[in-house]
Amino acid sequence: MSELHKNLKSLRRERKIELQAIEKRTKIDLKYLKAIESGNFEVLPSTYIRLFLKAYCVEIGADPLDALHQLDELINNEKKPNKGPLPKKDTNEDITESNKIESSKNPYQKKSDWLKGFSMILLLLFSIYIIKKIVNNDENLSSNENISKSSNLNPVTDFELINDFIIDKTNSGSLDVDPPYMVKIISRKNDVWIRTETDSTLPIESILNKSKQDNFSFVKRFELLINPSKNIDIFWNGQLIPYLESTDHPAKINLNGANRTITIQHFIPQN
Repeated sequence: MSELHKNLKSLRRERKIELQAIEKRTKIDLKYLKAIESGNFEVLPSTYIRLFLKAYCVEIGADPLDALHQLDELINNEKKPNKGPLPKKDTNEDITESNKIESSKNPYQKKSDWLKGFSMILLLLFSIYIIKKIVNNDENLSSNENISKSSNLNPVTDFELINDFIIDKTNSGSLDVDPPYMVKIISRKNDVWIRTETDSTLPIESILNKSKQDNFSFVKRFELLINPSKNIDIFWNGQLIPYLESTDHPAKINLNGANRTITIQHFIPQN
């Protein structure tokens, strides 16, 4: 029996991360998160099972690639292929039956069948032509979007963070600060895209221009996603957070006002 779900649950509890907090950040239903921790992977939608597991691992600081590898081994072990002998066909009987069917068709039926077949071929060719046109239009649109993105800052969604990036490292620590809590973000040399989520408010996206700063206040929780995490200074109640590294890739910063802890996840592209 795989210990994957037990190890993940133990890691989450060790890091004092609540399932409700993971549900809020990833938008994954709480029942699916509980199914992951109980090993009931069959409860998860088959289309999203790997995506949900990967998002869960990112939130608790586990290695998503290792977890997915263990999941694949678990699924492969549970499969029991049925290799029973296939029933033999009576070739002579099949040929005789086919001849009976052919002989029962009159010339008009054969002509009708031929026209139907020809119509199906024309329909198939037309469908292929339409699909090619759609694909070409999508490729052109995607190319234009890529050109636009290359000249601007790139927002990062949670699913893009899960699908296109992996955690390079996780830094954590604490600061001796007292409420009320204030956060100041300064971009020293370049523009950065940021997404902030304060306590129970909805996420807010914005652009922080170079040599500018932004200020926030919170009670229990402050979450910041930045891209890129380059030449950025973050102050918590006037104290510089020392765990943020300057990179060309995204970083997620979580400040916990209850225990005054800091968790920073640095991401790098998968390819």
